[in-house]
Amino acid sequence: MFDDIDADLYAISVDNPSNHKQLKEAGAFTYSFLTDSSLEVLDHVNMKNDQISYRGVSILDQDGAYVYHEINDLWGEQIEETSAKIHEQIKELND
Repeated sequence: MFDDIDADLYAISVDNPSNHKQLKEAGAFTYSFLTDSSLEVLDHVNMKNDQISYRGVSILDQDGAYVYHEINDLWGEQIEETSAKIHEQIKELND
């Protein structure tokens, strides 16, 4: 659903690399999983929730500036809607 997006995609959380690897392999994800134990990136993209991360989507522009986020615990279950929103936001960013 994201192969046609001209962007770098990452899953970011405070979870450790070992757990990320297991999750990635179990779900056959094609994008990288990154650990943000300092919560610095998660804070920058408005996804910091105390000492953990919210679930959802954040988009940064080419310069790393925050442009969009949506908190949604069901983003994976609603993957078609999530994909449509991401495509829409990327299109607006590139227009």
